[in-house]
Amino acid sequence: MLDQEQLAAELSHVFWIGGSPCAGKSSIGHTLARVYVFVGYHVDTMARNHLARQLAAGDPLMTAFARMNLNQRWVERSVETLVQETLESWTNGFRLVIEDLLAMPKENFIIAEGNFFPECVAPYLSSPHQAIWLVPSDAFCDQTRRRRDAELSQRQKAHGIRSPYSDPEKRLSNIIARDCQLAHHVRQEAEPRHLTFYEVDGSRSLDEMTALVEQHFEPYLVERLHSMKPA
Repeated sequence: MLDQEQLAAELSHVFWIGGSPCAGKSSIGHTLARVYVFVGYHVDTMARNHLARQLAAGDPLMTAFARMNLNQRWVERSVETLVQETLESWTNGFRLVIEDLLAMPKENFIIAEGNFFPECVAPYLSSPHQAIWLVPSDAFCDQTRRRRDAELSQRQKAHGIRSPYSDPEKRLSNIIARDCQLAHHVRQEAEPRHLTFYEVDGSRSLDEMTALVEQHFEPYLVERLHSMKPA
């Protein structure tokens, strides 16, 4: 069993892009992985795999969630319940992220992107320049969620798929309110740990936000590259 310091050393080739939904993390992660030929790890693509592993392990929170229908999950419960459930489930599920990353080849740098909380990632960092958090402003979160929802609805209608929700607007407003509170949580957890985060409010382009993330990683990337040089 590795101790915390050893785990941090084992994950020293990982660059973390964390935060809350609707901040552009995936787009930035994909861009940096492509430009630098890093391996990309995107937690959203692992969602079904993680759920299956949690259900197999008998996780009570995810077992209860899986038994609910869509209305019960997103329409009939309070925003406060959604926030607390998400905080707990994403925190508990972070151990699966660590398992995934430890199982991946260590020959390449990895860009790990997802809804990671600062308090989860911090114990695994060798440097504060190894991780960054992106959080949307409330207005930007609302705008982005509504745009994505409209795009999805348009595609579903084109294929004759009707909304499964009894109140689609309430479902959407609940998710937006949850996401805004998650963004506030990330800020509150990053500040006392002196971890860098940027608010995404639309005043910077995606290219400009990508450059900020790239600049943040640069000192640690250079340090790692130098340490890998042969003696």
